[in-house]
Amino acid sequence: MKDLLAPSIMCGNLLNLEREIAIYEEGKADLIHFDIMDTTFTKTTMLPPSLIPAIQKATRIPVDVHVMVDRPERFIDTLLPLCKDAYVSFHVEVTKEIQNLLKAVKTAGGHPSVALNPGTPLCMIEEVAPLLDMLLLLTCNAGHGPKQDIDAQMADKIRRGRALLDRAGRTDAMLEVDGNISFQNAKTAQRCGANVYVLGTASIYRPDSGVVENMEKLRAHLATPH
Repeated sequence: MKDLLAPSIMCGNLLNLEREIAIYEEGKADLIHFDIMDTTFTKTTMLPPSLIPAIQKATRIPVDVHVMVDRPERFIDTLLPLCKDAYVSFHVEVTKEIQNLLKAVKTAGGHPSVALNPGTPLCMIEEVAPLLDMLLLLTCNAGHGPKQDIDAQMADKIRRGRALLDRAGRTDAMLEVDGNISFQNAKTAQRCGANVYVLGTASIYRPDSGVVENMEKLRAHLATPH
């Protein structure tokens, strides 16, 4: 499965998102990761959904929406019109309606996905795995948490996540990792079955080199033999 790079737009220049998107296009980004937070599930706020149509108008790069709010069903009617062709991840930790949410995204022309914090067991998504176009595994808790390398426990979870999708008949579904995805962590995740990497300050947003250069370096790093 092809490796996909998903730069996190919240790490970019929020005063000039149009320029940031142009950089992503130059670097041949595969997705644009878009975090929605409102302090009900995380400790901070970030990126209103109303920005999504502007991004979609400015580029053909698909948007990868990570919804980090409690009971996302509260604003699903606002989100659904923005879902066409987008990947949309909901956390199972904060909703009792995950199946309905995933089906609603699919009906709206989007790609349904589930997100899991590191301590959330994979068994919580077994029943909805056939509905998933993508599984998002966080390597640190949503919105906060210590930055660390992918350890043996997290590596095993990535392997088991890939196996779960395959058992559900979703060998075509992607597996995304998010949280301190450095070059080293991306390579570790790749070996375990991941193929989508959310990129921020640990990889492409570096003070000593540019985003496009770092994306090119990461692609080359991922292409090297294990």
